[in-house]
Amino acid sequence: MNAISIYLATAGFLLGVCTPAITRAADETMSLSGKWRFSRDEAKAGVTEKWYAGELKTQGAGPMEISLPGTTDEARAGLPNPNQPTLDGLYRPNVYTGPAWYQREVIIPQGWSGKHITLFLERNHWVTHAWLDDRDLGGRDTLISPQIYDLGTNLTAGSHRLTISEDNTLIHNLGEFVSINYEGTQTNWNGIVGRIELHAADPVALSDVQVYPDVDRKLIQVETTIENATNAQASGTLRLSVADGAGVLTGSAVTTPFFSSNAKAVVTIAVPMGAHPQLWDEFSPNLYRLTVRLEARNPTCNSAKEVTFGMRKLAVQGTQFTMNRRPLMLRGTLECAIFPKTGYPPTDVQSWRRIYEIEKSYGLNFIRFHSWCPPEAAFTAADEEGIMIQAEGPRANVSVGKDPAADAFSQAELMRMIQTYGNHPSFCLMSIGNEFGGDAGILNYWVQMLIDADSRHLYSSASYGQPAPDIQWVETSKGRGIHGPGTESDATAIVARWKVPHIGHEIGQWTFYPNFAEIGKYSGVLEARNFELVRDSLKAKGMADEGHAFFEETGHEAVLLYKEEIENLLRTPGFAGFSLLDLHDYPGQGMALIGLLDPFWDSKGFITPEEHKLYCGTTVPLLRFPKRTYATTESFVAEAESTNFGPADLHEIEPEWTIRGPGGEVIASGTLPTLDLPTGKLSELGNISAPLDRVKKAAKCTVTLSLKNTGYSNSWNIWIYPAPSNVVAPASVTVSHAWDDATRAALARGERVVLFPTVDPAQSLKGSFKPVFWSPIWFHRNPATMGILCDPKNRLFAQFPTDSYSNWQWWNLIEGSQTMILDDTPPAFRPLVQVIDNFARNDKLGNVLEAKVGNGSLLVCTLNLSDQTQPETRAFLSSLYAYAAEFKPAQTLDPATLNKILPAATFGASPAPTN
Repeated sequence: MNAISIYLATAGFLLGVCTPAITRAADETMSLSGKWRFSRDEAKAGVTEKWYAGELKTQGAGPMEISLPGTTDEARAGLPNPNQPTLDGLYRPNVYTGPAWYQREVIIPQGWSGKHITLFLERNHWVTHAWLDDRDLGGRDTLISPQIYDLGTNLTAGSHRLTISEDNTLIHNLGEFVSINYEGTQTNWNGIVGRIELHAADPVALSDVQVYPDVDRKLIQVETTIENATNAQASGTLRLSVADGAGVLTGSAVTTPFFSSNAKAVVTIAVPMGAHPQLWDEFSPNLYRLTVRLEARNPTCNSAKEVTFGMRKLAVQGTQFTMNRRPLMLRGTLECAIFPKTGYPPTDVQSWRRIYEIEKSYGLNFIRFHSWCPPEAAFTAADEEGIMIQAEGPRANVSVGKDPAADAFSQAELMRMIQTYGNHPSFCLMSIGNEFGGDAGILNYWVQMLIDADSRHLYSSASYGQPAPDIQWVETSKGRGIHGPGTESDATAIVARWKVPHIGHEIGQWTFYPNFAEIGKYSGVLEARNFELVRDSLKAKGMADEGHAFFEETGHEAVLLYKEEIENLLRTPGFAGFSLLDLHDYPGQGMALIGLLDPFWDSKGFITPEEHKLYCGTTVPLLRFPKRTYATTESFVAEAESTNFGPADLHEIEPEWTIRGPGGEVIASGTLPTLDLPTGKLSELGNISAPLDRVKKAAKCTVTLSLKNTGYSNSWNIWIYPAPSNVVAPASVTVSHAWDDATRAALARGERVVLFPTVDPAQSLKGSFKPVFWSPIWFHRNPATMGILCDPKNRLFAQFPTDSYSNWQWWNLIEGSQTMILDDTPPAFRPLVQVIDNFARNDKLGNVLEAKVGNGSLLVCTLNLSDQTQPETRAFLSSLYAYAAEFKPAQTLDPATLNKILPAATFGASPAPTN
């Protein structure tokens, strides 16, 4: 037997317990929410000692009862966490891994006599085993779909003892960073969440209804599964009708006979949807409700199910996705089961609707569930909000082909996903997991298995993993990133590599400094003790007063980088979409604070949804220009473009542009030829050229490109500086390039000294405009710094307009610089241009400092000032020299401290000219 046959054989056993799609039944339901008896089973003795055979007793210390739905964490029914908090993630004060037992009495109504009764557990973690009285009901082991137990048709009315054992031990190695299991996100919780119910149906009843829309033929194919628990032949009639969102019947009702001679029968029926069915998409999420009624004879049985669905056609056209024949641009974010208050995802629609409404307000239309599949409520809310979902199998970073049992489980989970959630129109894309590969035969088999099983979705191998030959789309990180301060880059070369749509994988990952004010929001099962460790470290380094400023300045820079990286992909013709990492934070996963929003989906205050939507929405004006800094003798030249991924073509659009100064004054303006913007593509608008000689002094200016009378607009900052001239140090200033005897002597004489040392690499950090990637705890990529902090009102910047954070005019000055390590300075000492260190290290760093040294005044600069052809370099050096002619430092450093910061001699070429 070959490898694939082995997986099929093993998976066949697992698929035998596969759950049906979650559809609301007209049959009777009894909620089992409430108090349950509870006991931990640390010794794993419960089965051997038959705890199910009588009233469950609590073993050892701990509560005797627990509320379900819920978890041991929420009830504080686990054990105190013996580990100390670390920077790696949030702290879980109450932990438990192993079997836990839950028990209660259930009262079976008299009217359920002869009914087929099942137990429905919406979401478990992980393996459950159930007993009714002393009867063993077996076990279930799915992470992503409900676990359903068959209680049979002969259950007597009255009281019965229901016992469930749940074991959250990780039984398969699916990968450390599988979101549904990972401690840093969802946590390895034990409990039962969501709906906990008994269902009662007639012996002959509908167990599953799957709806396959056919937009081209204006009909739906309905696949009904009929369960027959009578052990006899059954026959009858199926009646199908469809109503729109207002409850109005549409199309034609269909009646068809059925016959069942086995325990299960499948009947497929075509149902016409009328001449003009309403289609589902992100702009018009029209939904229909299908009602299927079963009427059986001999015995007389009735059953009904209602299924919500949408008429949509998701397809591939070249390198793009299409929805109802219109090309798409997916703009999304990740969700890694980050729910710090509960440790598990919500199962109510309203919670998910809030998340999607926030997403949409920021211009997004898509969400990727990284290595997990959310509960039904997430799909239901997405159906209603027009959000497109990419769900993934619960596997990450572990290759297939090495563990047959784990592979069989993964394969079964993939099938359970499409069978359980496949009716939802929001369920658009699916990959088999995150970032793995392995046996190519297995990978391709899984992808093809899904394609053959369900045509409603499009499939890929693991996201940013080893591509399988039959993938319908691909997700990689190629083409992403920041390529400099200009806006000319795109990912055209990457699109050309593939013949299928390409999704940008985990775009962004630009790190924010922690917001210590956020600590109080962690009021649930997880605590922000990692934030406290950072706060305490910063205090120990003497910089506690700068914590909020670090948060603010790193946040502003991160927004700049996210904007440019998104636009890099929007400038790419034929690009299919991207998922950000992330719109919100991952505080428990290496403390990756990379979101515009905190983990509670609340804004950090750096950009409004309306502003974000301007560069990350359906229609985005774009400019391509080579740089951000100009002399007044130059012209601003740019190519104008615009995306339009709205619901329809835009007609007779007049693009207009302006360049405004810092006070809003118009420096230049113009219009481009009127044109139509077809939907589903990037269109060229024309070229812009504007002389900049009207600017008389250094200024931060704003270039805006708008589509007149549409509300679509986008802006970029540029910096304009006076015409080039030789920059010469004032006669009253001594310029030095080494911390040597001559420099010390000049200071001793009371002179003003400007020092441009090339700092020893062993005593400094390499300059970097971009902040640390993802997590300074996980990724120790030097220099791992996080931008700058300065005071724009300081006279040092009189001829070099700046914000308090790294903006694009700093790019060339910071790249190629050497950052001084200033930990040996007094606690209150602050540099003029401070480099913000990552929060795992919290060193005091700087590029420009001033100090009174003996009788003299010292100004030290380690920025990259070597390229005098750059207008910003000339402007900064000129501003620095003007400041040096009159500066009077308030802070003092002694020579011994400077000896530790600065080398005794230079290393390499000087970064600035001599007198």
